[in-house]
Amino acid sequence: MRRKKSEPLPLGLPEQVDGLATAPSDRGDETQERFRYQWAIGVWLLAQSLTATRSIRALWCEHHDDYLLELPTGRYLAVQVKTDSRENAHWRWSDDALVDALARFCAFEKMYGAVIDGYEFISNAAPYVPASTTKRADSLAASPGRLIQCCSRVSVHSEIEDPYKTAFIGLVSKTGGDAVVLFQVLRKLVFAQGPVLRGYDDTLAASIVPRLPGCSGLTTVSCCRLRDELIGLVQAACRLRVDGIDGAVAYLATNGRPDAAIRGKCITPESAAELMARVRQPTFRFVDSGAGVDIGATVGRAEVLNRKMRNAYLGSQFEPLRMRMDSADQRLMERALLEPDGFDAIANQLVSTVLVECKDVEAMAFDHADEKTRGLAIYKQILQRMDSIAKEEPERVCGEPKDTLMGIAGMLSGECRFAWGTPLEEEAKDGA
Repeated sequence: MRRKKSEPLPLGLPEQVDGLATAPSDRGDETQERFRYQWAIGVWLLAQSLTATRSIRALWCEHHDDYLLELPTGRYLAVQVKTDSRENAHWRWSDDALVDALARFCAFEKMYGAVIDGYEFISNAAPYVPASTTKRADSLAASPGRLIQCCSRVSVHSEIEDPYKTAFIGLVSKTGGDAVVLFQVLRKLVFAQGPVLRGYDDTLAASIVPRLPGCSGLTTVSCCRLRDELIGLVQAACRLRVDGIDGAVAYLATNGRPDAAIRGKCITPESAAELMARVRQPTFRFVDSGAGVDIGATVGRAEVLNRKMRNAYLGSQFEPLRMRMDSADQRLMERALLEPDGFDAIANQLVSTVLVECKDVEAMAFDHADEKTRGLAIYKQILQRMDSIAKEEPERVCGEPKDTLMGIAGMLSGECRFAWGTPLEEEAKDGA
């Protein structure tokens, strides 16, 4: 729950000096968001393969580099992801983060250059491009694109023209001291601009997920859910995690890391496609089988519900459930007025889903030995299931919240459709 504005923050703002605020030095929340941005870029790289934009055999996460794309030819592409939170930021050769990435590429090129097809630098910020009116040599030389273009025009680094040759010489000492290796990396290097930091989640859900195979007809909620599942897939591969029995005793690779964890850094397009297939399974719909409830007919229903809940030792929960039941009844009547053509199908889906879930919970608790706690165990499970369905599968319940679903459960119990695990005597005689 969020703290009200009128309530003071515990210990005040962090890192104050003489009671005055300062810019925070520990920005863990921003760091986490930048990691998530990197994982989102991993989803974009997978999407390129899934949409046949670029063919890859596998995506390796945090293995040699931020991402290593294994190509069908047996060759590779190395990817670095960097973010810049400055307004209107542009990457220049004077930026340490860019030079560090270039140095990493150079080390990679020195060891594996024969099988590396290219290097990609992906960021929310674009590289600096001089205007046509720019004349200063240092401004021209600061442009990454200009230097890359000059390298592509010549066959050896000694032929790079000024002022870009000056920038090249300056980078040699910062990237390992090998001019030939740096020249080869620059000829293979490309820049890509990702979505803005403040809107990349929305961009993924609105622009990338719907273009994946079989996803064009997904609802916004389903697109967001699939986006989060795919980001979770990449996140798990980026972590050094070992599950199962290997988590207790693990065979080690020669670098001392668990061999299973290294293998777990690999995501194939096929595994991403399997996840997509699971997430976009069509919502289960109940046929109209007369499983409705009487909307607005509350006479006697609350009394029956009270008896059932007291019989199941749930008397203390009657009042909150009755309030939910009455509110759900009114909510359904309002929805019937707003959606008269489709309301019968909506009501059937809602009532059927809640009834089946409640009956399933009852069935799973049949062997609960203590009759005095069985009802509470069932009530708790139903609460959890209604909350889970409302949050994770809103399509199944037509977007209704947990309280509506619990209210419908109260209606069904008040109409003798289920009994919280302990039926009334007259129901037991009738075989209910």
